[in-house]
Parts: sequence; C-alpha cells; structure tokens
Amino acid sequence: MFMHSTRTARTTLGGFMVVLAMLTSIAFASGTAHAQSGCEARKSLIEKFDKGYGESPIAVGLASTGNLLEVLISADGTWTILITRPDGMTCIAAAGDHWRMIEKLKVAGKNR
Repeated sequence: MFMHSTRTARTTLGGFMVVLAMLTSIAFASGTAHAQSGCEARKSLIEKFDKGYGESPIAVGLASTGNLLEVLISADGTWTILITRPDGMTCIAAAGDHWRMIEKLKVAGKNR
C-alpha cells in the first residue's frame, strides 16, 4: 500500500513537472504568441473569457522576458493560458478542458 501511494505521488509530481516545463517554455517565447491569432487587449480577453466561459484568473507569473503568464479556469473545468507582452498585447497560448487542481505534496513531513 505504501509503495502504491509513493508511485502515485511520483506520477503526479512527474506530470506536474512536464506541465511546468511546458508553461515555462510558453512564457519565454516572446514573439511567437503575438504572431498567432487570438491577440488583443488584455482587458478585452479577460472579459470575453469571463462572460463566454465563466473563466477567471487563478495564477499569474512573470517571466524573465517581461511576459506575464496567466492561467484562467472555470468551475466547469475549462482553462486558458494567456501571455501578456510588455507592450500590452495579450495572446491566447493554450486552452482546454478537464482542469484539475493538484494538492501540494508533502515530502518528509515538509510542505513544498
């Protein structure tokens, strides 16, 4: 039983690391997102996702390039990742369904 829970924790942590690496690479891409469709003023996009999908921001991070990465989610499990460049242009980097929050893992009795 202990081995199963350890394996589950490793699998969850491994999946989290893959998602984190993907989000980091998206955040560091400075010009790519702007060239794609789905870019406009941040306020406008936030309002569209709130009214259209019930999504609102739950996480935000600043990349070393100055790009702002935001994760929006809804109660229904839809999610969107937005990248806002220093010039104010906001682009849709990714979107999907089935968003689930992962609890913090406790390692050797410590929270990380």
